[in-house]
Amino acid sequence: MAEAVQENPTELRGEAKKEAFHQEAESKIEKFAFVRPDVVIPANDKMHVKLAGTDSCRASVQILNKGGDNNLHYHPNMDLIYIVLQGQIEFYGPGDKSLGVFGKYQGLKLPENSRYWFRSVGDEEAHLLQIAGYPRGAKASKRIPVEAAKRGKGLWLGLTEEERRIRDMNNQHGDAPVPGSEPEFR
Repeated sequence: MAEAVQENPTELRGEAKKEAFHQEAESKIEKFAFVRPDVVIPANDKMHVKLAGTDSCRASVQILNKGGDNNLHYHPNMDLIYIVLQGQIEFYGPGDKSLGVFGKYQGLKLPENSRYWFRSVGDEEAHLLQIAGYPRGAKASKRIPVEAAKRGKGLWLGLTEEERRIRDMNNQHGDAPVPGSEPEFR
């Protein structure tokens, strides 16, 4: 004999469930604006300003002094889109092969596992919008250095404690290649 299924009278169904679904998402809408912080960036260095993020994407602006750069690295769980907002940025791949010099409103898409680095090449401070997408619910955005850092870690503004912990974890080897971090190709 089939058991009778009791319905929870408070459980939403149909249109009410759909409306609750949308209202929950819409309650998380946030406004943001980029304002350059009044902070001195050390010579040949950079600063990151987080704008917004969810559990599957993040947007930030990297501010680079002339010559500010990073090291050759890749992200095994993150697709990236970069757009220059001010100044000029040159992107490079392995072997310092230039991927191009990008000016205002020009950019580059980097699929996960693409090795790259970049530097500011113009005479003015550069502002570089970074849009990162990663698997929903990822606990960490992974950054695997391929070469040692050229300079310091840069300044990071607007990070949560969890994001700061992840950033520190990604740099625990001083931006040198992390032992055992390279995928095995057999």
